[in-house]
Amino acid sequence: MTKFTTFLLFTLFRFLSLWPIRWLRAAAKPFGSLLMLLKSRSRDVTVENLAICFPEQSEQQRAELAKHSLQHLSMTALELGPVWSLPVKQLFKSIARVTGEKAVQAAVKDGKGFIILAPHIGSWELLGLYLGENYPFTSLYQPPDNPAMHEVTIKARSRSNANVAPTNTKGVKILLQALKRGEGIGILPDQVPPAEGGGFAPFFAVPALTTTLATNLARRTGARVFMGSALRIENSGKFEIIFDVVPETIGAEDMSIALTTLNQCVENCVLRAPEQYQWEYKRFKKQPGGERKYYRNKN
Repeated sequence: MTKFTTFLLFTLFRFLSLWPIRWLRAAAKPFGSLLMLLKSRSRDVTVENLAICFPEQSEQQRAELAKHSLQHLSMTALELGPVWSLPVKQLFKSIARVTGEKAVQAAVKDGKGFIILAPHIGSWELLGLYLGENYPFTSLYQPPDNPAMHEVTIKARSRSNANVAPTNTKGVKILLQALKRGEGIGILPDQVPPAEGGGFAPFFAVPALTTTLATNLARRTGARVFMGSALRIENSGKFEIIFDVVPETIGAEDMSIALTTLNQCVENCVLRAPEQYQWEYKRFKKQPGGERKYYRNKN
């Protein structure tokens, strides 16, 4: 059954890769609008997250942003066809420009390695392929529960030269070794970590359990830290890859300062294109004291 499912997934992604990215984005918009109208789980969590993070906006403004966000969620899904199937050189023709990369290149020359923090915005899969193709690079990776999806994901990401490390103690050692070799690593900074691997820091002024991995690695190795994103350029089939320098306080001894720096940088990245952020993730599901304050009526 797994082999058959894998075959179906490969076939689907190859079919989607036959279509221009601009067409896929246009096709995704009605799917996203439908998710909004059907009051899906994704819609409910998105609406609640936007109310948490943008209380100053009107309900109508947040509803409009939620619709656009769900449209971009649909774009992310359809874009997996070309992003996971096309030869990387062909795929990279969809990158219109790369901003801020000189700072990353300078970090490589310093030989201390670099850390890319890649929030769930735009096409983080494209960003990972770009980094793997241009630098010695290892990404932290949590395998999906579906074995077929795991096989498809690994094969898709292996089209560039990037390596993957599991989200466990062994994986952390792999990341540390890569940094000590002066290489790059990638971490998703906006996932809720296990309690022992995180601390609370404000995210849009609300406490959010935040990973301590990036701050610990930066402090231990002296590696430079950057935010990375691959954002969609409106009314096109193109992307812009953007790298932003993260302040050195990401490696502060005071963990509250370090984690506040991390979340502030994620915020800045989100505010650049809030409609492209993956708002349907329950970012605030864990709160200080263990109280479930948000998403009470959502599984």
